[in-house]
Amino acid sequence: MAGTPNPRCVSDLLILWGWEYDADFVAMLARACAMRNVSTCVCGIDELAQLPAWLDSGEIRARVGLDRVWDWGGEYERHIEAMQRNVPWMVNDYARVRRAWNKLTMHMTLIAHGIYAPHLILLPSYEEQPNLPRVNLSPLGGRFSVKSVHSGGSGVLAPVTRWEDVLAQRLEWPGEQTILQAWVEPKLLGKRRAWFRVFYACGSTFLCWADDRTHVQEPVSPEDESRYQLSILRGLAQQIAGLCELNLFSTEIALDQHNLWQVCDYVNEPCDFRLKSTAVNGVPDEVVATICDRIAGWVKRRAQAAH
Repeated sequence: MAGTPNPRCVSDLLILWGWEYDADFVAMLARACAMRNVSTCVCGIDELAQLPAWLDSGEIRARVGLDRVWDWGGEYERHIEAMQRNVPWMVNDYARVRRAWNKLTMHMTLIAHGIYAPHLILLPSYEEQPNLPRVNLSPLGGRFSVKSVHSGGSGVLAPVTRWEDVLAQRLEWPGEQTILQAWVEPKLLGKRRAWFRVFYACGSTFLCWADDRTHVQEPVSPEDESRYQLSILRGLAQQIAGLCELNLFSTEIALDQHNLWQVCDYVNEPCDFRLKSTAVNGVPDEVVATICDRIAGWVKRRAQAAH
């Protein structure tokens, strides 16, 4: 891919990536940057081991970083300290992302600021309490989702109904606490389920219908936004951005049967930016393209400020 690191690579934006399905997004972002005369340097997983030395020696220099691989953990996060030493700006600050990954923290933060979120129950980790006594699930209603307390990009998972489902799923993250979250059954707006994925990118918001059953995403048209008064979603996303202090994330919001807007999946970072043209449940291509343009504009402003 154009922009692969080489000695003396100096750029406005350093992009780190590893997931094979990120290739289209990374290429689209690089093109958006080129259109704004923003230089990019792209580093894949094969270069990650050398990245700290390159950064500390000055062979690679960048004003802004976008890291889409560190959430893998282990060897894929060993470059973080070098990034913090050498890259003045991050699209999303590492410490702020870690805070946003904690679903209990974000739940309490949203509630404290008047944002509705489904009722939840916190369970100890399997390692802390292997033999977990049965918990009263009635406050959750008939269906609920089961998640690790630290899960930044999991999105909305299929609901379960039984205590046995809880015991089985908590084994998938034995060192993490488990969250049980009440399931929201969305209203119908016209013929669509009122479940939305809202992307926030550097001050701008992008609304997509996101069917909670099929996970198929479609852009919200200006007509639908006006007809169903969906601009409230933009306000909620802006409010969440102010609370989590991230520049790039998505959130999932549903209109429940009582006409309350519920934030069901608080902050997803990194976002899944697979394109709809290549994946049935991907993000509409035009939405991703505009998000890339917003990122490029943000990076350009930071780069200019550094001069």
